[in-house]
Amino acid sequence: MTNITTFFKLIIFTPVVALAACSTNQATGRSQFTGLMPAAQEANIGAQEHQKVLAEFGGAMNNPKIQNYVTQVGQKIVPYTERQDVNYTFTVLDSPVVNAFALPGGYVYVTRGILTLADSEAELAAVMAHEIGHVTARHSAERYSTSVVTGLGASLIAAAINVDGASQALGVGANLYLSSYSRSQEHEADNLGVRYLSRAGYDTLAMADFLHSLEASAALESKERGEPATTGANSYFSTHPVTSERVAQSTAEAQRYPSSNGSTNRVEYLRMVNGLEVGDSASQGFIDNGMFIHPELGFKFNIPAGYKTNNSPSAFVAQGANGALVFTAAQKQAGQSIDDFLRRNILEGNMTGARDFGTNQINGMNTASVEKTGVVNGKQSNVRFIVFEWDATTVYQFALAIPTNTPTAEIQAMQQSVFSFQRLSTTQKNSYRPKSLSMRVAKSGDTVQSMSANFPYNDNLNAERFRVYNGLNPGEQVIPQQVYKVIVQ
Repeated sequence: MTNITTFFKLIIFTPVVALAACSTNQATGRSQFTGLMPAAQEANIGAQEHQKVLAEFGGAMNNPKIQNYVTQVGQKIVPYTERQDVNYTFTVLDSPVVNAFALPGGYVYVTRGILTLADSEAELAAVMAHEIGHVTARHSAERYSTSVVTGLGASLIAAAINVDGASQALGVGANLYLSSYSRSQEHEADNLGVRYLSRAGYDTLAMADFLHSLEASAALESKERGEPATTGANSYFSTHPVTSERVAQSTAEAQRYPSSNGSTNRVEYLRMVNGLEVGDSASQGFIDNGMFIHPELGFKFNIPAGYKTNNSPSAFVAQGANGALVFTAAQKQAGQSIDDFLRRNILEGNMTGARDFGTNQINGMNTASVEKTGVVNGKQSNVRFIVFEWDATTVYQFALAIPTNTPTAEIQAMQQSVFSFQRLSTTQKNSYRPKSLSMRVAKSGDTVQSMSANFPYNDNLNAERFRVYNGLNPGEQVIPQQVYKVIVQ
């Protein structure tokens, strides 16, 4: 009887909670339901998720000059927002992925990829103003509160109302802030961003300009992958869909504000990002001439020809037409043999079905390997593990997923990748460099083709790449005496 009574009380109580939790947002002027993530709790939630974000994206850039510059740009915008109860924290993530997002409580993130794509301080400010717009509009709180009401039921609403804002108790994680906003929320953040650009003295057309560059960058990424025009799961394009409609809408919104005196600070911006790494950095490892090279950790190995790659803080993955190669690092106990590590940490003591278990030496390093049969991505596969003893406590390991009927040539190419794993000499560590931005002044007679001719890529996309990184439309040519970004290595 008590449970039934409680159930009916909750049914009666829920509409009251919803009504009480609705409020008018001072930035947007509309009523919204945000009661399950009160403003007073947002800073706690953001602080809890901050370390998770750093881990997921490989940490903040180890470049105080860049970090301070981005913070200064963000702080130019903050005084002109409607929420003065938020203490903003601005972080540049050391990731080549073009991405930006914000957590409740004013934690705003832009990636190194955003910095390489933006063509002026005003465009960087536009990205940050957009993310600040999500904070002032309280979109995360609105989305979370609505999802709880529609998905979890009245009993969990009552429980959530009484908790102290811990993200674990609320079930809030970083994925909430990396998932897509609604179409109306994106438009709202764009409009607020344009408003803040105008108030801070920036060119209000910078929002539309950067959105246009995002469209062009998305198309370029698809061509680089040899795929249709789709976007990766962790890119800005999947979490903030860019459409021609948004570009047009931002352009129209900019016309509502006087922009004749708005600054771009392009020259200062280009001076700041000069030398910034493009793509994977030396601290993360990068691909060069068919090899994965990690100068900071001191190793390299070949990548099978034609394999598509993904480099994350946790693993390097190369995917072929059939098989896949996964490269990771791990720690072992000092004095523990490499074969004992493989037996205990990879096989977890379960030798059932294990075959070809043995030890060897490859390029002067002790190794242990074993093969088992399993299912990988729904395919029956042979999975081979090869572990290298790097030093007393560090191991590097390859996992080769080889589906049944994989061609012999592909299997051999995967094995050759493993056998190519080797240490870098001091000279090699210093000689391998990732791609980076450099600034070049266009001379009379220079063209898009001439300025991009020496880009360090083995494809036919350098002219398009130059246009994307410099915000040039198709057919638009360079202007003598103007500064442009080029890519060097």
